[in-house]
Amino acid sequence: FNVTVPPLWAGTVHCSDLWNDQKKTVENDDDEQHSQCNFHQQRMQGGEFCVNLRGLDHYQEHGYKGNLSGDPSGGWKRPSNSGAFLNGGVHINDNNQWVTIPYAFNRGIAHRGDLPHLSTPIESISKNDRGIDAAQEISRVIVGFNVFGHDVGARIAKAPEHSKLFRRKVRLYRSTLNASTIERESSNGKSCQKSGIDLSQIRKSKGLTKLLVLAKRERVKEELRRNQEQLSRKIWHQIINNHGQDDAALLRVSDIVEKFGRPNDSLDSVWPKSNDVHVHLHHMLLETKRSQDATQQKAGHMLNLFQDIDGTAGPRGTWYHIVAKEKKDGGLSGLIPLSATLDVIECS
Repeated sequence: FNVTVPPLWAGTVHCSDLWNDQKKTVENDDDEQHSQCNFHQQRMQGGEFCVNLRGLDHYQEHGYKGNLSGDPSGGWKRPSNSGAFLNGGVHINDNNQWVTIPYAFNRGIAHRGDLPHLSTPIESISKNDRGIDAAQEISRVIVGFNVFGHDVGARIAKAPEHSKLFRRKVRLYRSTLNASTIERESSNGKSCQKSGIDLSQIRKSKGLTKLLVLAKRERVKEELRRNQEQLSRKIWHQIINNHGQDDAALLRVSDIVEKFGRPNDSLDSVWPKSNDVHVHLHHMLLETKRSQDATQQKAGHMLNLFQDIDGTAGPRGTWYHIVAKEKKDGGLSGLIPLSATLDVIECS
């Protein structure tokens, strides 16, 4: 299921040398004779920043980008002379709670992250004082930011809002919603909409087809990851229990493969086969070769590090890693031989 988490805070910075209204500035220096007035002629129609103070209630009425009400502007209209004007030309509509903030160079805006907001379309950028069309030499640039908590920040960072990946996911989601509404003809001859998806719609919608393929791929990867973690735990418990028995002989790789692997020639698709167990155990041993530092292992990858909470092989809470010994030459080359013996060593 999907969980919608709004930002804690959101903000926008106006970066271009543009204004929605003509502005006058006075530049002073130490010599009063060099003081001068500058009239900024780079005027822009449109491009205001607007935010609605109703918050999530506005989303409930209009939906994301007006999907529920059919109005992409969510009820926003360009202000007339009515309503309250604040410093800087900021306008508040008391009826629909829309706040309209003109574009102004170096202006910074911050607000609660749950407030709906938008930037209005740019209608025109007028000529500047040099007679050059400003639209050819300057563009409206804004920098937006969202502040999330540590609970969801890492996930949000993978596809920040307005990023290329974010827009692609929104388009994919919308195509799924559009495909899920089927127009049918009722018994009285009138058309009606029915929720559901059939095979023909999936074939027609490239976005939906891609979504289903990605979903299946992720499900298969997640299932394999869980199975690998479960196999690691089984191997660890088998070796730890064997190590705790004083008179027990060391286990061989073949013992682990035979115990947890299915026959390689079996026709079912159940994981793991014997070869899968062999390869998995080999990678567990590679983790030990890559890093013998127990502290680093604890803080990082846990594939070949085990904490004996129950004290099966020794003192409670002791950390162990697996080692393998090959009888022929005392070392390992290529895939670990089935004849190699396995033991655990206490991490110092």
